Amino acid sequence: MGGTMADIKKKIILEKEGDEAYLSIKQLIVALKWTADVDLDLMAFYETKDGKKGGVFSDLYPGGTLGNLNSFPFIELSGDEGVDASGGNNEEVLRITKLDDMAEIYIVAINYTDATQKREVYFNSYDGIVIVKDEKGETIEVPLNSPNCGHVAVVAKIDNNSPLGAKLVNINDIMDLPDFVGTVPGASVIVDR
Repeated sequence: MGGTMADIKKKIILEKEGDEAYLSIKQLIVALKWTADVDLDLMAFYETKDGKKGGVFSDLYPGGTLGNLNSFPFIELSGDEGVDASGGNNEEVLRITKLDDMAEIYIVAINYTDATQKREVYFNSYDGIVIVKDEKGETIEVPLNSPNCGHVAVVAKIDNNSPLGAKLVNINDIMDLPDFVGTVPGASVIVDR
């Protein structure tokens, strides 16, 4: 066997709402993966420690910005996958390079396909998962497994309010767009235009 076991990185799965794990915060990669034939959009909404709110989401939405890794908010989105609602190995990726100013970052998936067609949808039918990987290659997984109906999944939150460091919390709160805009800090930028 030799030293191969040392190369296997630790994986943590936050199965249930409220499960949490501390993060190493030099660099984070947040990936949303799914195989269903649906267009899910990965987004991040944040509130800074001094109360600024905003979001990083596809520029196909009004007011959308893919963000920036070299200046505030130090969050950047890779782009849009599954646009034609095709199945397969769909993946959207957010990178976060600095959390110092952030109090909270909400990791959100919106079902664009069904929200625009106002269909009833259940996120647990998409085989979706959010994977957060730090610069050491350690991963934390949050499955999209809520049985509730809605177009927006507030999948997880990065809570950076503790002196002990940032932690990732499984939220899996499913809601419709108006509730989302009224609940999640920064989400109103989607409808403010």
